Amino acid sequence: DGTYEVQFASVPSEKCHLSVTVGGHDVAGSPVEVKVVGASVSTAVKQEFKHPSGDMYCGVAVGPESLLHCSDGRGQVTILNEQGQVIRSFKVKSGGWLYGIALSRTGNVIVSDYLNCYISIYTAAGEFVRQFGGNGKDQGQLSYPCGVAVNKEGRIFVVECEGHCVSVFTEEGTFLYRFGHKGKAEGEFNYPRYILITPDDLVYV
Repeated sequence: DGTYEVQFASVPSEKCHLSVTVGGHDVAGSPVEVKVVGASVSTAVKQEFKHPSGDMYCGVAVGPESLLHCSDGRGQVTILNEQGQVIRSFKVKSGGWLYGIALSRTGNVIVSDYLNCYISIYTAAGEFVRQFGGNGKDQGQLSYPCGVAVNKEGRIFVVECEGHCVSVFTEEGTFLYRFGHKGKAEGEFNYPRYILITPDDLVYV
């Protein structure tokens, strides 16, 4: 519902500054000064962004100038400032349930359409660039894509929930490779949904 709450351990100091970041950018209200009382903290950071129509945001990516790019279940991308004010929004061509969202190195918006099994790319202004994927298990096809992320080389990593794997593409939509399969052993997945790539290209699924 757009609400986040942070819990953290105390530090040996009466006062400290708490910083909450997403993608290396401070969220609204961060950093904040907190007062340590014994073994607990008397202040927590909490901020709420509501969808204009009352719907729920599914994914969020932080872009230049700390703008929040949010995807929702109605096929729409909404861009907000740090105070939660809507800057602009646009509908995605496939019009499905937009699960994941990420930004390319060139600032394009990349979204995963869970039900229609597409990855769609738009400019920050909402202009359609390209679409790739499609429901299936062959190379280049997707089986209910969820989380999406971009590494420092610009490659697009897509989590396939029903495919139990991660597929990797170029920004042009060319399939490169995939890894993982269903299971509970190391390197296997069981309906994966989210993905995070660190600045040094470690991939968390």
